[in-house]
Amino acid sequence: AARWALKRLPSRWKPVIKSAIKTYKGIGDRKDRTILKRDARKFLGFASIRVIAFDIASNSRRQKTAYLRKSRTGTGR
Repeated sequence: AARWALKRLPSRWKPVIKSAIKTYKGIGDRKDRTILKRDARKFLGFASIRVIAFDIASNSRRQKTAYLRKSRTGTGR
């Protein structure tokens, strides 16, 4: 999945993806941890919006990603 993301997602996300790969492999350093702390949440937001948009665009009747639209507390934020 990471290789796919590096090839197809906007280049602004490459540093966070590369840092995640290195950290997953156990070779991440302080710089990688800093990048992840700074950008991982933003990347998750970007990716979540893309998944939801794809689900809506595909006109899915079962809305397989509908649970992503609600927070864990159930407030719908």
